[in-house]
Amino acid sequence: MKITLKDGSFKEYAQSMSVYEIALDISEGLARAACAGQINGKTVDLRTVVEEDCELNILTFNDEAGKAAYRHTTSHVLAEAVKRLYPEAKLAIGPSIATGFYYDFDCPAFDREALDNIEKEMKKIIKEGASLERFTLSRPEAIKLMEEKGEPYKVELINDLPEDAEISFYRQGDFVDLCAGPHLMSTKGIKAIKLISSSGAYWRGSEKNKMLTRVYGTAFTKNADLD
Repeated sequence: MKITLKDGSFKEYAQSMSVYEIALDISEGLARAACAGQINGKTVDLRTVVEEDCELNILTFNDEAGKAAYRHTTSHVLAEAVKRLYPEAKLAIGPSIATGFYYDFDCPAFDREALDNIEKEMKKIIKEGASLERFTLSRPEAIKLMEEKGEPYKVELINDLPEDAEISFYRQGDFVDLCAGPHLMSTKGIKAIKLISSSGAYWRGSEKNKMLTRVYGTAFTKNADLD
């Protein structure tokens, strides 16, 4: 297969290769910096397998989509930290945003001391360096998994997906979250984080729904940039 790169050069391979393997073949430095990929303009995981001719762009933190994948992975680390410290908390959603990321939880509000403790737990998780593994389930299996984990907001999100939607999850260690991705290869790729604030946010942005606790944070590849 012929892989055309962003600069117009190309690579040829006799077998299927993941986006990460192609990045590694180009250079170890690129593979270390890679956050995600783009295949024919569609943002994908580094673990996505390329099986046919395509245009491929390796995304780093300097690319907006790469930065989004990096920060979205950090939001999963935040969710895992909260579940470790507050097992009764229920998970809602946790996207990347222009300034970093946030995650909504159904739990009491967090003060600054709580945020600092959560941030410490996040750093432990990052140091553990668990790989992120993507897997898919059928709708009944996905609902059963989230019901068993006591995550009603995730069940609601699954039920609202289109009938033909692929339902994907990401696992890092013992933590599993419903997510379309993409994500970094492992938590150890995250270098500099800060939890900024906590506030209230209505579930799905409607005042008719329950008020949740939203935690805002940001992440960079260097502490100097974070500062």
